[in-house]
Amino acid sequence: MRLIILCLCLLPTLLAAQTDTVAVDTTIYSFADEAPRFPSRCETLDTIARVKSECSQAALLTYVNQRVGYPHEARVNKVSGTVVISFVVEKNGVLSRAKILKDPGAGLGLSALRAVAEMAGRVRFRPAIKDGKPVRFNYVLPIRFRLEEPKPYVLTDTDTVYVEFSKSLTFTGAGGKLGQYFTENVTYPSSGYDSCRTGQLDIQLLVHADNTVDVQDIIDYNDLGTDFTFEAIRVATNSHGQWSPAEYAGRPVTAAYDVSFSFAPDNDACAATLDEYNRAVTLINEGQTLARDSTTLEAGFAKLDEAVALFPNDGRFRIIRGQLNMDNNRLADACTDLTIAKRIALIDWFDGVLPLLCRGSK
Repeated sequence: MRLIILCLCLLPTLLAAQTDTVAVDTTIYSFADEAPRFPSRCETLDTIARVKSECSQAALLTYVNQRVGYPHEARVNKVSGTVVISFVVEKNGVLSRAKILKDPGAGLGLSALRAVAEMAGRVRFRPAIKDGKPVRFNYVLPIRFRLEEPKPYVLTDTDTVYVEFSKSLTFTGAGGKLGQYFTENVTYPSSGYDSCRTGQLDIQLLVHADNTVDVQDIIDYNDLGTDFTFEAIRVATNSHGQWSPAEYAGRPVTAAYDVSFSFAPDNDACAATLDEYNRAVTLINEGQTLARDSTTLEAGFAKLDEAVALFPNDGRFRIIRGQLNMDNNRLADACTDLTIAKRIALIDWFDGVLPLLCRGSK
């Protein structure tokens, strides 16, 4: 889906009032003689502050527009609107204290916050000037999300993958039950029995118009290792010829299909580990439900904590608890969980927001 994201920079009112001089001014101002400016080519030109400010806004618009993604949830539910982010531009031009002031929901606020966090790690503003000196400044940045009519496909590095269909992609093998196909054909790798490795893999398949199958992406939430990922890829790609390809406008097209499945050892020596894992999954599911209600929040986190204590290196458990920590402003705990999840599962989903989550915990 193509999108337009418009960044509307608020122009602070310029005041020329004088204040008493102090040795160290740590005030965070909302007004100044010159507002902070995003770095632009105009900073090197011999021109007035107003022109430089206009250039700054154009450069900031371009920067944010290239980095803010439109969340899938918002696209599906047709959510649009303006997110308002505030942050402090310090005297040295570094950004700090970014937070969401207004959020239409459906992930728009977090997407905007990620873009600002990425900017904080890479860009140094020209600081605000008051009475001829740089000062700390509270910058308010509205970011408008607006949907446009979607295209029926997305472009990947190697293919055109359709997301709208006149006929959906359908698995026809194993009586149409893909889960049964994997269960019947996946062989648990012998290398996993010694440590009773147990965990989940997520695979995104690409089923092409000619009924061939490729693996577009694979996420190993438990660091099961290459033997497990190769086995999953082998079984997935061997499903070629067992699909009815998707169609668009009456012709076969390439489409994606997401598959989640777990590897679990079936020998007696690993039975206790498997029981513990199933118990942890139950705790995670119950904890998620309870933590979404403020009246049962602590009970929910108690169950999540118990599950993570059983399997501390389960990336999926860490992501679930980390997102709930973030939603409830437990930033240090969110930093810990999502940093560990990134290391285990090799995901980059939270790279934009991790610097903000982890700043206060260091």
